[in-house]
Amino acid sequence: MRYDFALIHAPSVYDFRERDDVLFAYLSNSDSVHVSPIFEMPPVGIFALEQHAKKLGHRARFFNVASRMLRDAEFDVERFFRSLDAAVIGFDLHWLVHAHGSLALAELCKLLRPDVKTVFGGISSTYFHEELIRYDAVDYVIRGYDTLLPVERLLASRGDPEELARVPNLTFKRDGAPVVNPLSHVPRVYSAAVDWSEIFSDRRSTMTPYNLVIPQAGCEYNCRWCGGSRHFFARYMGLEGGVARVHKSPEALATELASVARSAKGRHTLTMIDFWHEYPELFRAAEDVFVDSNVACVHFSLHRLPKVEHAARMGAHVQAVLELSPDSHDMEVARASGRGHYSMEQMEAFIDALIGRVHSFEIYFMIGLPKQTAENVLETVEYCEHLLEKYRGKAVTPYVCPMLPFLDPGSEIADEPDKHGYRRIHRTLEEHRRALTSLNWRDRLNYETRWMSRQELVDVSYEAVRRLTLAKEKHGLLPSAFAVAIRDLIDETRGLLAEIDAFQALPDGPAKDAAAPSIRVKIRDYNRRQLASVRSQQRPIDLGFARRQWFDTDEAIDEVLGGT
Repeated sequence: MRYDFALIHAPSVYDFRERDDVLFAYLSNSDSVHVSPIFEMPPVGIFALEQHAKKLGHRARFFNVASRMLRDAEFDVERFFRSLDAAVIGFDLHWLVHAHGSLALAELCKLLRPDVKTVFGGISSTYFHEELIRYDAVDYVIRGYDTLLPVERLLASRGDPEELARVPNLTFKRDGAPVVNPLSHVPRVYSAAVDWSEIFSDRRSTMTPYNLVIPQAGCEYNCRWCGGSRHFFARYMGLEGGVARVHKSPEALATELASVARSAKGRHTLTMIDFWHEYPELFRAAEDVFVDSNVACVHFSLHRLPKVEHAARMGAHVQAVLELSPDSHDMEVARASGRGHYSMEQMEAFIDALIGRVHSFEIYFMIGLPKQTAENVLETVEYCEHLLEKYRGKAVTPYVCPMLPFLDPGSEIADEPDKHGYRRIHRTLEEHRRALTSLNWRDRLNYETRWMSRQELVDVSYEAVRRLTLAKEKHGLLPSAFAVAIRDLIDETRGLLAEIDAFQALPDGPAKDAAAPSIRVKIRDYNRRQLASVRSQQRPIDLGFARRQWFDTDEAIDEVLGGT
């Protein structure tokens, strides 16, 4: 089949399966989301693009190359791209961690199919569009958010230069020279909805029952480290003049949530939803869906503490998980990072009032913040232990997550590092691309602070997670076997990183050449074990990695490969 539009999700590092010169270390992906260091979960907007293109009559298909590569050691990526017949192939470069993999796959695509046009999109693509378009493997970059219309216009142009010049938000090449069209598509209603019943149809119906619903573009909050903040969307996405974010309409949100319920087919479905609940019209539109018996659990991200009765309504019909992100127990640090909207005393009073009325609480603290020292991080761990002791047996779980591997480009701190006490180390897209293949993940970090060097950030991250893990064991939140396994993995990882540093410190010559095979064998063995399962602080052991994930696309890939 010839596709009009193929969409590809690439691994963070393209050739991760063969590399013995990059350590995919535990914690190097921050451990705050349940993915491997390959970052195989795509941005959910890629499904909206696929479905929109199909509605327009295009042959469109999404292919998760990262997930297939991770789970299938025999998957031949070159054969796949040689077999993929498509007029336009889109690559998400939403998160900067894909700078290596997405560009490498685009280069491979161009090598094997020179006639194909490639297009990039996402937050990082928007920020780096002028550099990105200069790569030979990149034909187009779509900038901005909610890009259904620009992609629609791009596909309709069929590469005609005059038509390309009229595609909003497009950066492209004319006679080899970059052309930047105006960022004129800045919609005030967010239209990129997903029909989840299509995602979980037919043979995909037994996939992991997880849905990620994004009800808005932009954010009215201004966390200074975040590339999705008010600052970024005003400066780089065109949301200026006091407009902080753009919502889906209540009708569109209700329709998307209803598709979640339809897709569940009696199974428990975990639905993770952002902070739309602060808007009464959206909350009312969603409430009717939450009474559906197929929707078992909903995660709510709370940037501020709502009224207790409002929060209680979140748990009236479903297992509500309230996610709180104070970032630091220290109000000075929290305020410096753009948070600090409530004290820990206020947070605990909020939790106390809701215990038994909602399913559980998850509390997230971060490492890598302004004014934060190593000692301060460990004080945060002590505060976490206080929470574990106070709420023992009451489903209140704290996490400490390092800001890895990158400080977001376009965040307030990245734009004004000196003002906030930061030093940016990698600045260009190419520098980030190369950094992703550093042997030690310390050298991938694109920042350090006035209060902690990159090495100190690495060291305190391991120490904090180690201490918190043992505290969770002590207070009955983690079985001893799990806690011991995490502790041993942390100790092994730190030991191997020390060996890597010692190896890299050797001068070039016979001694280093002799040591190289041994260190490479250790790295290869470690990576194979690390990538053979997916763990996170939320799920410290693999509870179903062999099972199909909601973002896997094996059927689509097998069709391209001829049904193999």
